[in-house]
Amino acid sequence: MNNKRIRFVQPEIVRLELSDGDWVDVKKRLTVGEERTAYQAIIGEVNQKTGWRRPNVEMVGIAEMVAYIVRWSFRDVNDLPVAVTVDAIKQMDSESFNEIEKALETHVAAVEAEVAAAKNVQDGKTATAATSPSAA
Repeated sequence: MNNKRIRFVQPEIVRLELSDGDWVDVKKRLTVGEERTAYQAIIGEVNQKTGWRRPNVEMVGIAEMVAYIVRWSFRDVNDLPVAVTVDAIKQMDSESFNEIEKALETHVAAVEAEVAAAKNVQDGKTATAATSPSAA
């Protein structure tokens, strides 16, 4: 068995359950290219001389959703599937946007913890328990 580290993100899809029976399918992890594309979308204005930046506030949160979401269960008023696009996300109500944003934040945190734990094992470190059992 080859224990060599694979340095490329393997495409995996994870379904995040939402309220009212809806769901979003998201990429488990982003590639560096996908991360940078999302970051670039929120960079906005940059002064090359001073390094001063004005973020594109309109894309904060939206850029990450576009990078992660592959498909969702959402349908329009004519019961037709709605494609995942920047425009579709901008048309959402705030409650739906916030619900997806929270689910995505939870997903990203879980994957980051999983990657960190795997790295510790690969580096020969032993993962420690968050709490230790009490002596009874």
